[in-house]
Amino acid sequence: MSTLMTLTRTHRPYTRPTLRTITVAALVANALFFVPDLFSSGPNGLNLGHIIPALVVAAIVASRFRWTPALGALFSGLMLVDGSIFLTNLLTQPDTAAIFALAATFFASAVVGLIAGIAATVQNYRAPRSRPFTSQPAPRWTYLALLALVALVLGGILTTAIQSGGVAPSVSPEVLAALPVLTAKNDLFDQPEIRARVGETVALRLENADTSTHYLDIDEFNVHVLMPAGKSNVAIFTPTQPGTYTFYCHPHADKAARTGMVGTLVVEP
Repeated sequence: MSTLMTLTRTHRPYTRPTLRTITVAALVANALFFVPDLFSSGPNGLNLGHIIPALVVAAIVASRFRWTPALGALFSGLMLVDGSIFLTNLLTQPDTAAIFALAATFFASAVVGLIAGIAATVQNYRAPRSRPFTSQPAPRWTYLALLALVALVLGGILTTAIQSGGVAPSVSPEVLAALPVLTAKNDLFDQPEIRARVGETVALRLENADTSTHYLDIDEFNVHVLMPAGKSNVAIFTPTQPGTYTFYCHPHADKAARTGMVGTLVVEP
């Protein structure tokens, strides 16, 4: 007598990612924002000072503690606050689609990390005792929100790619050639000091001899001018207060420590 044995294949049901997982993914994406600079300019305090903390926070959030997503939300919020000035400039006045894509990715990942981290923390502390908080899937609306955000970013990149035509200063070549020059080369400015007077318009021809993108940043006068790799641009501003100020390139300088691409702007009365 034989017994008929039936083999059945069991399918593991799809489990939606948790809000914690989404927070970790956002932190990793946030860290990747500085990877292009890591390869173009080499390791420095700025890119390593962001990549390493972002990955460390991602690892902590991935641990099985209720409170760790809140740390991810805090880190993402700090990144939004710290980069608000430059993000506004890059997203509203991008020079290339690639630069816009990097800025938009950074902004989107920070927003996702902030919202998902807060939602995960709330969800963890509201989870019933009969169901471990670590297995709580993300709400269904999360995917619609993520899809809308991706569509918005891709639409912005496409629009920028269509409209981008490079830097075209609105001055004649003769006038451009007569302007004082500030050159970026080997991740340094060629002039340690610029002098100006209160109320007088300053016009500088910016030359970038490097293969990486630079900026001329003077926070006190809201100057944040792009210096595309291998191209020229013009910075025009009017100092309103006498004093000594720092000009720098935010991706390649530590303004507080005055290392990297930094210089001094002296404004006389």
